[in-house]
Amino acid sequence: MYKLLIVEDEMNIANTLKNHFEKYNYDCHIVEDFERVLDTFQEFQPHLVIMDINLPAFDGYYWSRKIRQVSNCPITILSARMSELDQVYGIENGADDFITKPFLMDVVLAKVNGQIRRVYGEYAQDLNNRTLKKGNTTLNLDTFRLFTHEQETTLTIKELQLSSVLFEALPNVVTRQQLLAAIWDDETFVEENTLTVNIVRLRKKLEAIQSSLEITTIRGIGYQLTEKSL
Repeated sequence: MYKLLIVEDEMNIANTLKNHFEKYNYDCHIVEDFERVLDTFQEFQPHLVIMDINLPAFDGYYWSRKIRQVSNCPITILSARMSELDQVYGIENGADDFITKPFLMDVVLAKVNGQIRRVYGEYAQDLNNRTLKKGNTTLNLDTFRLFTHEQETTLTIKELQLSSVLFEALPNVVTRQQLLAAIWDDETFVEENTLTVNIVRLRKKLEAIQSSLEITTIRGIGYQLTEKSL
């Protein structure tokens, strides 16, 4: 049974989510003390976190960042604040996906099911026990690490999945549709800017570790991972 941690201070929404997911055999826990979100996370050990942004004490960005320091557990942001800047900031703080309020329960269920399948279910088996190396850069699919001889960084789940697709396709171009289909179970439910902001974050991490690789935007088509010219 997969476990969901619901971090939502509007109790009617939290209980609606809990009741709905329990119908589909999820074990759900609602955070009650919003000053102990990380403690609750570590005690409950969920497979996925549904995180609101506007919370008492500290906001959801803060808690996403804290969780990401100790775990690669998927974090899905649930908020009415879903401008492009909010999405960028959410990803910068460790979020993997976004759901905008007001929402349809079928959309929330589809997104969570897709995340669970990608990370833990039948689609996760291809990520086991593999290391990919291109140029001076190695991608470890078990530890979520991207590294060179100089430096290393830890990836979020979406960054790991994007990296895997781009590494395996190098030097071929990967279309936006191919990336959406590979990374999100149903691209119909993906916010328009989610892929773009994940690509931007991954580019920054490649630069930070002095990678010889770079992600090039192929206008109107998609993205290409290439080695920089010396």
